[in-house]
Amino acid sequence: MRRTLVIAALALSSLVGCSQTKPPDNKKAAVAHWSGARAAVLYSLANDQYKTGNYDKSRKTVMEALRMAPQNADLWVLSAKLNIEQSQLELAKQDLGRAMELAPDYAEPYYLRGVINQRWQKLEDAASDYQIASDKAPTELAFVLARAETLVAMDRAKEALSLLQEKQPFFENNPVIRDAAGQLLMQQKRYSEAVDTFRKASMLATDDIGIKERLAKAMLFNNQSREAAELLSRLTRDERNAERSELYVMLGEACMQADRASQARAAFETAAQINPSSSLAWQGIGKVALNANDLRRAEMAIRKSLALEPADPQALLLTGYLRLRQSKLDEAMVAFRKAAALDQADAVALCMTGYILERMGDQQQAMDFYAKALRVRPGDELATQLMANIGLNE
Repeated sequence: MRRTLVIAALALSSLVGCSQTKPPDNKKAAVAHWSGARAAVLYSLANDQYKTGNYDKSRKTVMEALRMAPQNADLWVLSAKLNIEQSQLELAKQDLGRAMELAPDYAEPYYLRGVINQRWQKLEDAASDYQIASDKAPTELAFVLARAETLVAMDRAKEALSLLQEKQPFFENNPVIRDAAGQLLMQQKRYSEAVDTFRKASMLATDDIGIKERLAKAMLFNNQSREAAELLSRLTRDERNAERSELYVMLGEACMQADRASQARAAFETAAQINPSSSLAWQGIGKVALNANDLRRAEMAIRKSLALEPADPQALLLTGYLRLRQSKLDEAMVAFRKAAALDQADAVALCMTGYILERMGDQQQAMDFYAKALRVRPGDELATQLMANIGLNE
């Protein structure tokens, strides 16, 4: 009987022990759950405060949330963003490191670390971070664009273009990646491809004026002047572009290339009316006047351009052409030499200097300038033709 009572007492003691240990565990779990839920609410509030630029309040909210849920990777990322905004980059990097430890598959911490490395001009590290972020979140276009931008900054534009072209199928209906690729194609003077790329981007973003403008510019460089003029005419009729002098300058250039002299003159004059300080607008007026052999008007327009931009190589080139038309060879020579000195990559200025020397009877020096032009731009058509003509004359 006594043994039975002892066993019963032990059993009762065991049950009491269980009842004493379980409630604290449940209570601890409940507290942790409540803290996590509360921290999630605070994170949402802090994120809203961050987006509206209320960084001090956002920081206080984040710190309160982190005391409740230090294992929340989102909170560490938001803390890093706040530190980046306040130029506390070392602290931001530490926050991101904590987020990476807590959530190894989380892409954004790597992207933000790339931003920090880019600010520190650690471009190789930045490119690597953007690559990791992109691998973890392949559908996030911002990560791809950031890597491409970094590659361009590292003088690896061809690699950047290849990356964008490789990723285009993943972002089939996104105009941004095509716009970025088109701009790189322009830099690499692949104008025909740029036209196709900008055209596709424009079809995906029908209201994006910037893309249409870049498409028109690509058409101009690709000798599609009539198409460019038509597109630019539509753009200038848009009320949003009513005061954009540079668009009318582009329209004038397109009309000149398309042999629409009256339309070109009207476009350049509109540009000058909108912005009398536009050197390019006055240059355009000067070019139209030179083509029409209106030397008096050309003189007036080119003088205005030079008054606005005395060291503009293109204005000096026009001055040289005008003096040549006026048979003022010495003054033409001065203008062309100045233009060549200011823009040493301009083969035209070198060719025209050589041409004046040839007109003056100094064929040897003329040959030297044609040769310089060909070194600057191998295969240049004007330099090749002028050099060949000297050979014929001899």
